[in-house]
Amino acid sequence: MKRAIIYARVSSKRQADDGLPIESQLDRCRVKAEALGAEVLKEFVDGGISGTTDKRPAFQEAINYCSLMDVDYFITWSSSRFARNVLDAGRYKLVLQTYRTRLTYVSSDVDVSTDDGWLMDGFFALFDEHVSRRVSSDTRRSMLKAAGDGYFMGGRVPFGYAAIPDGKRRRLVEHPGEAETVRRVYDLSLQGHGVKIIAMTLNDAGLFLRGRRWAKNTVNFMLTSEVYCGVSIFNRLTKRKPNPPDLWVRVSSHPAIIDAETFGKVQQSLQARRPERVGGIPRSQAVFAGLLRCGHCEGALTLTNGTARDGTRHHYYGCCTHMRGKEKCNFKNIRVDSMDPWLVSELLDKVLTPETVIKVVKDATAMGGQWARDRQLRRDALVRGLREAEGKRGKLYSVLELLGENAPNLADLGPRLRELNAQIKDLEQSLIKLEDEPTGPLDAPELDVMEVSGMLRGLVEQCQDVKKLRTFLGSFIEKATVTGDTVAVEYNEGRMMSLGGSAVRFVNKWLLNLGSNQGPTD
Repeated sequence: MKRAIIYARVSSKRQADDGLPIESQLDRCRVKAEALGAEVLKEFVDGGISGTTDKRPAFQEAINYCSLMDVDYFITWSSSRFARNVLDAGRYKLVLQTYRTRLTYVSSDVDVSTDDGWLMDGFFALFDEHVSRRVSSDTRRSMLKAAGDGYFMGGRVPFGYAAIPDGKRRRLVEHPGEAETVRRVYDLSLQGHGVKIIAMTLNDAGLFLRGRRWAKNTVNFMLTSEVYCGVSIFNRLTKRKPNPPDLWVRVSSHPAIIDAETFGKVQQSLQARRPERVGGIPRSQAVFAGLLRCGHCEGALTLTNGTARDGTRHHYYGCCTHMRGKEKCNFKNIRVDSMDPWLVSELLDKVLTPETVIKVVKDATAMGGQWARDRQLRRDALVRGLREAEGKRGKLYSVLELLGENAPNLADLGPRLRELNAQIKDLEQSLIKLEDEPTGPLDAPELDVMEVSGMLRGLVEQCQDVKKLRTFLGSFIEKATVTGDTVAVEYNEGRMMSLGGSAVRFVNKWLLNLGSNQGPTD
């Protein structure tokens, strides 16, 4: 019996309501499969995805299914359901041909395997893309007209506005309470306050973002969005890729909360206060990025930068909760170039003790001895397997030499010989790889513990690859909590035997106290 799969698609809910519902497509495709005398193996459905793209999960799954399951028919409602892009349609038709799968439409009797059918199918593909382009153009034109007439074109209603019904559509009007908050945000910005201070001011006053606390990013979005000037912007993207601003289409579509003059002044003020990026990404030079947390609010310490009085720019660890303006936090920013070398040094004092170095060498020696024993066991097993396979092959050769064409089950001997030859070759390669494995020292070498500790410490402290250094420290540090002048480091006990616990604290004004193994972070 022939085998078939069914593929159905709609671009939108409106298209489903206008006569192409998924279930109707599937029903008609099932009838088509029955007429072809084919068993339907599986049905694939994409909902709300345009046929102008091949990034359709169910479509890709259907194509892959045909490659694996020896499918005779790929059944779909029409050529437009298969694809609305000429290049995609041609490419995937060729793919199906290589799988010996015949593309079949329910709405038209086109046999793409014939010359006339191939020509007609090509016309269908061109027409489908033409219709798609025309619909896209008409949709854009109607959206621009509707927006120009004052209708809300959907999406999340911007803060400061409410959407009220107007026939089948909606219009944006000012939300009395929220609109006043928007004006206050712009007034604070004109007074010289930054977005973080504005966010904290709103949160302290209880003026929340529809139940959520303000953050500096949401404040910045409000201060830079032209929606508050009564403008809707179209054509920001083309096939999900950003268009340059000179290609955007701006339409006056709803009442403005902020006048154009005020909006322009705020943009100039934001531009003047925007920090300058210098020297690439700060994270690339921070050893403990991602490992530090604030002891006051449990927020992560992230990287920020600032300019000293002498004009020198520095990078700092700062509390992300405080920097976003969500909470007030007493954390004082710490300079990266002061924190990193000090904390690395403190950790190395704990890690590279003479006891740790001796234990590591003993463990390595024990592992070397165990490795040698395991290697010998693996070698014995490979040799034993090789000898057994060679013996079986030798017996088969003896039978063939003795009986020739009269050998029993002669048709089975060839595949068996090939199987044994492949097995012998694999075993020989495994033995070669085993012999080439590097060997380690089996006896503990005599060494100067202090010299080894110093050499290892130098390798870490002089490491210029910050990413490698961060990876090394992150291999045993779970997190490091900074509270005032104290850093509490929590680590993985299985990887840090020498510390004798689950955490270690460093305090005291950045000065190492050798008696207490403590140092500071203030």
